[in-house]
Amino acid sequence: MAVGREGERATLLLTGATGFVGGALLRGLRKTDRVRCLVRDAGKLQEAEGIESVQADLGELESLRPALEGVDEVYYLVHSMEPGVEGGFADQDRRAAENFARVASDCDVRRTIYLGGVVPDDTGSDHLESRAEVERILGDATPEFVGLRASMIVGAGSASFQTLVQLVDRLPVLLMPSWRERRSQPVAIDDVVAALIAARNVAPGTYDIAGPESLKFEELTETVAELLGQEHRSLPLPFSNARIEAAVASAVVDEDTELLQPLMSGLHADLTIEDNALKSVFGVTPTSFRDAAEKAINDGAVAAGAQPGS
Repeated sequence: MAVGREGERATLLLTGATGFVGGALLRGLRKTDRVRCLVRDAGKLQEAEGIESVQADLGELESLRPALEGVDEVYYLVHSMEPGVEGGFADQDRRAAENFARVASDCDVRRTIYLGGVVPDDTGSDHLESRAEVERILGDATPEFVGLRASMIVGAGSASFQTLVQLVDRLPVLLMPSWRERRSQPVAIDDVVAALIAARNVAPGTYDIAGPESLKFEELTETVAELLGQEHRSLPLPFSNARIEAAVASAVVDEDTELLQPLMSGLHADLTIEDNALKSVFGVTPTSFRDAAEKAINDGAVAAGAQPGS
């Protein structure tokens, strides 16, 4: 265990600190707080002042107690979308959330903050449904629960945005399945981090957060192509099959088919919201997709490898 400041222990726990969102959040939190990070492999987290790391596994109940003892608030940012997960990612996420809920209750954790996904009624996506299930489990884990729901998070390191950029970058003609007309409201990673930090002080509840525009997938590709300075054509397809689409995309981008398939499944429904809490609740002015995408591309979203869970 590494303690950030001598004689002081963190009461704020962050799970998922080595992931895309968790890593960005950790950089923001450690400016003002001592943060304890729950990690399966302590070697993956660089030690620094203000950071206390505890090696534990959400899948192993007894390993969690040392990580949660003395903790007041928890950021739960773990999603098991890595390829080859035994039993499937949904089952692993369920067990992890149930283990956390049990130990958090025993350790008197006051508040849990969770980042999930927008879940439409007609999703048909195991990925999105799993995130909703985890939200339900965590909702009763501690006296206070704050759930944030977002669709695509735009930033260098986001698996979904990374895939979008690489498809546009590497395919001058892009075949568009039937979900090309589906809409989403992508949100900038900086806005998500700001909302997560503010979530420590808002009323308990579940909130949708999003960018300012509702955009068709086809419009997303056009904007990305313009930012890359590339010619871009898309051809419509009258059908859609997530398994085939994931296999084709995997041959083009830097991701495994098993990761891409649940992401592709999530494109078959509109991921839009009616009440955007980003500004009204969290005090964050939403960044346009164009501005967020431009920053992400400048930060390396074309070539850099993405991490699951975004």
